[in-house]
Parts: sequence; C-alpha cells; structure tokens
Amino acid sequence: MSTARPRLDEVARLAGVSRATASKALNGRHDVSSATRERVASAASELGYQGVGAGPAVPLIGLVADNMTTTYTLDILRGATTAAMAAGVGLVTQYSEGLPPAGSHPLSDAWFEQVKRSGWLGVIVVTTKLSRRQLKKVADLELATVAIDPANALPPGVTSIGATNWNGGVEATEHLIGLGHRRIGFVRGTTGSVPAAERLQGYLSALMMHDLPHDARLVEGDEFSAEAGLRAGLTLLSLAEDVRPTAIFAANDAIALGVYQAARQLGLHVPDDLSVVGFDDSLLAPLVTPPLTTVNQPLEDMGAAAVRTLVDLSQARPVTGGPIRLATSLAVRASTAPPARWGAPRSIC
Repeated sequence: MSTARPRLDEVARLAGVSRATASKALNGRHDVSSATRERVASAASELGYQGVGAGPAVPLIGLVADNMTTTYTLDILRGATTAAMAAGVGLVTQYSEGLPPAGSHPLSDAWFEQVKRSGWLGVIVVTTKLSRRQLKKVADLELATVAIDPANALPPGVTSIGATNWNGGVEATEHLIGLGHRRIGFVRGTTGSVPAAERLQGYLSALMMHDLPHDARLVEGDEFSAEAGLRAGLTLLSLAEDVRPTAIFAANDAIALGVYQAARQLGLHVPDDLSVVGFDDSLLAPLVTPPLTTVNQPLEDMGAAAVRTLVDLSQARPVTGGPIRLATSLAVRASTAPPARWGAPRSIC
C-alpha cells in the first residue's frame, strides 16, 4: 500500500477546484466562498492532507483595517510588520471598507471560523467597529483579538491599543492658547468614533482650564477625511469676523489638510491668517506647505504593540485586559503662530 503523502493537486481534484483555489481555501483567504472552503476542507480531511488542522508552517496573524490607503494605516502596518518579523510570525493584511458584511467578508462569522480552522494566532482590527455579535464570536472561538483605535467603545476585558487622545487634545489646544488664540475651532472626526470623542473632550477641557468659553458654532465635522475638513473649514472660516476662528484644531492630519484647502479657497494664509494643528503626525505632516504642527501618535509603536500583545494572548501569557494607551507628544512646525489681524502681511499657504 502506498504511503505517499497526499498532494495539494489531489485535494483540488477531489474538491473540483483549481490548485490555486484549494491553496487559498486552506490558508484562510477571504476571497473564497464558505461553501468552497468547506468542500476543500472535506477533501483534505478525506485524503489525510496534513495541512489541515496542523496550522500554517509560519504562524499567521490577520490584520484587518477599514482602509489600507491612508498614511495612518501605513504607519500602523510598518510597526506591525517589524514586530511580526522579530517574533517570527507572518502578517496577512485585509481591508473591510465598502465590502458587504456577509459570507467570507473579513470579520464575518464565516471568516472568523476559517481563521480559527486555519490555525492563525489571532486577529488585529484597526479603526473598525466591532459589534457585540463579532465580539461574542471571537470569544466563543477563543480567538485572540486586539483592536487598534477601535471605532466604538469595547466592553471590559477586550484588549485595545491606542494613544492618549484626551491628553493630545489638551496639549494641541493649550499650544494655540499659549500663542494668544482665543477663538479656536475644532473639526471632529467620524461620528461615534471613540478617539474622535476623546480628542474633542481634550479640546473642551483645555478651554475650560483656561476659562475660555465654548462656542458651539466653532465645532464642525463628522468624518476623518480631507473632504470633511474642507467642508468644515469653509463653514468655520465663513463665519462673521467676530466669531470666525483664528486657529483650528483638526482631529487628524487628513482633516487638517482639508482645512488648508478651505483657507486657500477663501484667500486666507496659514499661519498668518489662520493657525492649524492636526493629529497623528502622519508621513505628510512635515512635507506640506507650511509644515503641519500636529499631535504625534506613536503609530508604529501601536502597530508593534498590537502584534506583541496578540502573540502573548495566543500563548496564554498574562496581558493587560482593556485599553493600553501610548503617550502622545506635540510636534510644533510652521502652521501655527500668534494671531494676526485679518489683512496683515501674509505667508504662502
């Protein structure tokens, strides 16, 4: 009787799929339907294919972000990749934005089940909302999960990695107050986002600590995007002169760049007519004109911490349950200056 180990080609033939599809199914790729994955798994089990249940040759971690094109996500990935290499694990990146939450979509029930069957160490979720159903699913599967800057509040015991958003909001606002600004606008991030809410609270707390009134007309925005920053900037900078802000604190750098664009469209100049502060210290922040003053989030450190924490969770090592917060700092550049009278000599924006 032959003792030859079954090959992937044989699994594919029995399952009625191509070799490439069989490989994708066995390695947990999300672009394979759940029915096909089950058929391939059944064929592999019937033939005694040793890849099933043994886990991948290199331990894998799944990293799912709502968007893979932002400088924020790229910084997170850089840190996560470095930490994964140091730990001897592989990183599988996938995105969820714009995909229907069904079937083999990342973070669907079927996807979590396939991740578990494939022997992955666990999942890192970046700036994505996790529902009660999803949290229950990973708990039922005993699948290690770490969230980076989760879009919603998570229950106690769920490990998340983030920055000291409130502190960063306070520091950014106090920087502008220290320059002499008294009418300071704030452009919020995505509605419902925990980091966005914490940054707003930092802004409001700084105003209160310096006995400055909060004017609701100076708070705008509903999304972490340059487009939202442009809309909010045009609204704020079109207010009557006695209300119009002399400085704007944006909840992230993308929003800040939208505010830059709004200032240009209205013939205003940064920083002479308007000071601008962002949040993230993304790759673009020092490269725009003028270079952007912004709150530095240790994004690479956050990505690395998520990988190390997930490895510890997967190996039942003790970790901090709940949020882990890394310190922010203010990177002061040329986009902020003392307030000047409208119409004073201007710099180039």
